[in-house]
Amino acid sequence: MKKNTILFLLFVWMLPLGVQAQKQVSKDVLDIRADTIVGLRNYRWSDEWAIGFYVGANAALGENVRPRDIPKVTRPSLAVAVSKYFYPTVGARIQGMYNWQAGKANKEAVDAGFLGKGTYRFHNAAMFLDVLFNIHNILFRFKEDRRFQLVAFFGVGGNYTFGFEKKLLDDNWQEWYPVSRDAHMYLALRAGLQANYQLTDKFDLTWDLAINATDDAYNGVRYDDFYDGYLTTALGVIYHFKDEYSDRRFKYTRFTDAEEMAELNRRINAARGDLNESLQPRVETQTEYAYHDMLRTTVSFIIDRYDIQANQRKNIAEVAKYIKNHDDINVVVCGFADVQTAYPEYNLKLSERRANAVYNVLVKEYGVDPSRVRIDYKGDTVQPYTEKNEWNRVVTFVTEPRYKTTKQGASTQK
Repeated sequence: MKKNTILFLLFVWMLPLGVQAQKQVSKDVLDIRADTIVGLRNYRWSDEWAIGFYVGANAALGENVRPRDIPKVTRPSLAVAVSKYFYPTVGARIQGMYNWQAGKANKEAVDAGFLGKGTYRFHNAAMFLDVLFNIHNILFRFKEDRRFQLVAFFGVGGNYTFGFEKKLLDDNWQEWYPVSRDAHMYLALRAGLQANYQLTDKFDLTWDLAINATDDAYNGVRYDDFYDGYLTTALGVIYHFKDEYSDRRFKYTRFTDAEEMAELNRRINAARGDLNESLQPRVETQTEYAYHDMLRTTVSFIIDRYDIQANQRKNIAEVAKYIKNHDDINVVVCGFADVQTAYPEYNLKLSERRANAVYNVLVKEYGVDPSRVRIDYKGDTVQPYTEKNEWNRVVTFVTEPRYKTTKQGASTQK
């Protein structure tokens, strides 16, 4: 098969999967209607990583290899791969592979008594970058408890071939086609299927089957400008690393409806009063520091989220205005999480991210002097509001003196 034909078939075969995966990504990231309460968690670049180890076999498909010859040129393979999924439908991996390989001479050379049984040995080290398309999650909605998954992959990489047997250079070969024992690096493309079965939360049993297309000369023999290739199949084990939630796989979470969130914010702010009515910080001249007050305006969050909703930005804007209008105070931005969701270690991280998100908006978007803002976070160890558990998904603002006072009444900047 000519190289252009091979490349065309590979791209045509993978194109529908890529298009479908792109459609599915947006659906799986957040499938929320007006009354929908389930969607994927927020995941970072550091999440959903795994490493796999493979043992298998390969068969070179170069010149003179017919289907009946595949057993004669089959040799062992080893591989290791690091992978990451960006969504349940799409991921990527880097795989390194070492293949012991065998080529086959043409019938004329074998009949003339060269190469004995007609095969010669060489070695191949390969590295591929693959795009992974989870067929089950593309065709069907992602399920947390799905154990078997079929994955298609398409990759690009390089083959480094070396260690050719000396008999490959027998001068009599030159009657039929040029041969070379020189080591070379060649561009390679591949496509294949991967079947994964979840053994435990940590481990998958996996099986790969791939066809690899590379330069005609990779096996030491160049003939009529064809592309050569080889088949690989391998059995392996994949280990999944923990993510920021201390899980190892994608999980759904439950969200609060946007309209319910807006109504909840309205009721919270109404109960606490407007920022302009908040108490001014009281300075006690006989002590070193001022009395601390909590401002009545807060920033509320959707469950398990730390991104700031549009209807909460006006609250941050008011706090920024308040800080700028009161030169004698600084503000502590303190994050919280509700005690009825997740577990303490996770909630502590979540409250820290909420506090950092608000701090960044205050400083970067509203121009508050960073020296006047301090970050604190309590997780679920402190629940500032007892009326409703949901109210504790919040960032509060506590004033502290910008200046400290001495007993003589002199003030110095804090």
